[in-house]
Amino acid sequence: MSNIVNDIIMDNCRESVSRMWVMEGRPDLENDCIAYVYEHVHHENNHPSKQMYELVIEFLSQHCTQALSTDDLKQMANESLNAQRNHYTREES
Repeated sequence: MSNIVNDIIMDNCRESVSRMWVMEGRPDLENDCIAYVYEHVHHENNHPSKQMYELVIEFLSQHCTQALSTDDLKQMANESLNAQRNHYTREES
């Protein structure tokens, strides 16, 4: 494809992702998402093989595998509290 066509596709990716993006303060992640969408959108007969919103969901799903859930945070808080209790219990003995 020509550079002009690639530029148009990139502009479309940037505009589409920016419209969907709701994570304030993470322009770095938004730029990574735009690059991911651009790299994975394939045009066949002028129709994308996947919708851009599907690619955004795919990108975020891959990044969420390392995210912490509410249950993870609760478990970490309980483990920290138990460790503090054990520490202070040992000091009193």
